[in-house]
Amino acid sequence: MSGIRDLVYSTTLYRMSLRGRFHHGLAFQPKDIWEGDPDRANDLFQGLYVLNGEAVQVGTQHPWRGPQGSAEWRAELHGFSWLRDFRDIGGDAAVRAARTLAGTWLSHCGNYDPFVWRPDILARRLTNWCLNADLLIRHAELTYRSNLLRSLGRQAKHLLRTADQMKRGPQAISTATGLAIVGYCLPESRAYAERGLRLLADHLSRQILSDGGHVSRNPEALTRILGDLVQLKRVMMDIGEPAPDPLINAIDRITPTVKLLRHGDGGHALFNGATVGNARAIDTVIKRSGIRGKANLSAPRTGYERLEGDRTTVICDFGGPNPEPGIGYAGLLSFEMSHRRERIVVNSGAARPPSEQWNAALASTAAHSTLTVGDTNAVPVPAAGRKRRRNMETEAARTESADATWLDMSHDGYRQAFGVIHRRRLYLDASGRDFRGEDTLEPVGNRTGAPDFTLRFHLHPDIQAVLSQGGDGVLLRLKTGRGWRFRVAGAVPELEESVYLGDGQPRKTQQIALHGSLGNEALAVHWAFGLIESADG
Repeated sequence: MSGIRDLVYSTTLYRMSLRGRFHHGLAFQPKDIWEGDPDRANDLFQGLYVLNGEAVQVGTQHPWRGPQGSAEWRAELHGFSWLRDFRDIGGDAAVRAARTLAGTWLSHCGNYDPFVWRPDILARRLTNWCLNADLLIRHAELTYRSNLLRSLGRQAKHLLRTADQMKRGPQAISTATGLAIVGYCLPESRAYAERGLRLLADHLSRQILSDGGHVSRNPEALTRILGDLVQLKRVMMDIGEPAPDPLINAIDRITPTVKLLRHGDGGHALFNGATVGNARAIDTVIKRSGIRGKANLSAPRTGYERLEGDRTTVICDFGGPNPEPGIGYAGLLSFEMSHRRERIVVNSGAARPPSEQWNAALASTAAHSTLTVGDTNAVPVPAAGRKRRRNMETEAARTESADATWLDMSHDGYRQAFGVIHRRRLYLDASGRDFRGEDTLEPVGNRTGAPDFTLRFHLHPDIQAVLSQGGDGVLLRLKTGRGWRFRVAGAVPELEESVYLGDGQPRKTQQIALHGSLGNEALAVHWAFGLIESADG
């Protein structure tokens, strides 16, 4: 079906159908509430395009044609979010560079292309053109200005016709918000805004869970969605248009859950395809949301729990498989731990740009700080575009007192293959100095053999780890000089190589690994992290 549409959209007749009344400017220019990056603008001046965590050296040529960059890099390039970098660095050189790039885009990409005109990329591009209209067209040469405004109108009409082709995922939400924003900016385009708001309400009802999480369970995706919604709300406020209830309610629900999924350094927890992200940008999204208050501690529908003890944070994933098509992650009952602004126990993260080489490995159970049986995944890891089809059960129960928080979690992902249920109990005292856990493999039904298991605690690359004397524990030294001691009963710790992609790029690190074999009886491994006393705590 998409092939037929592409043929139609490429015809001269369809291009003619996009023509309409020429507008000499915008009816309303919205304020871009997000900050640019002057350092990235300087890179752009040198022909270096660092987009979506991927750097491509273009040189003095324009970047619009050729095989350079991944699909994710190209989507960011054609989305024009980098315009705000030129805007914030300011000066005539930035204006000339932005307009030269926009002008060459009109020459090379002004007609339909299946990728460049994909609804989500198109919506992002038009939104950024409207947000940065002064940079692009204020006092601009007449022919260039007319061509850009004419193209904006043609692209907007195509977006109106195709926005509903984005059926799922964060891209569908960004497409709807973009259509609404463009509708408020272009003259006589109220129907565009109304169409965008209807699509947005539908996507929010299907994608945003009651606890404020997204069906993808990806913390980074949730932050991007919140940013899109906050920008739309600001546009509506500035033109005196009341924001609809679905938009307000979504922002109210999402913001505390974004806070739940942050560590002390301000970055995302590394679950389900997220990278750490830019802490300052995340701060800005939360501030602009207008939602005050603390983080959620529990998101039962999304499958996350947060334990807080003074300056120690533990974030846990007990959720089941992601039902949406895409790379599925198998980190059941995994957790991450940080103290103050330093990460200690982590998951392995996600590659930027995504690649087949990394995707399956980073989605595996072994890439998470949890327990694996038989060197297999707790749930299948499907390739992109396929859904998981296996039903499974996960549970979590939280108990709090003035002195500590307990969290009991379980999953039956290994029941069919190995006849066991994995149960994990976590304890964090109120001072944040004592964090303990118990991992139990409980036999169920008839089971044969004695499968091996491995309990992993991946460490952040900044952590220096050495086995303690006697070999029954591990000493951990943080970059600030603070220390933690890891102790275990029921297994012998080993330090093994690991890899960390918190920013999307691989770095060598270590993991604490506990190996053993399961007999016919239930097996429990007890472990603990204790803060080593220091003068400043």
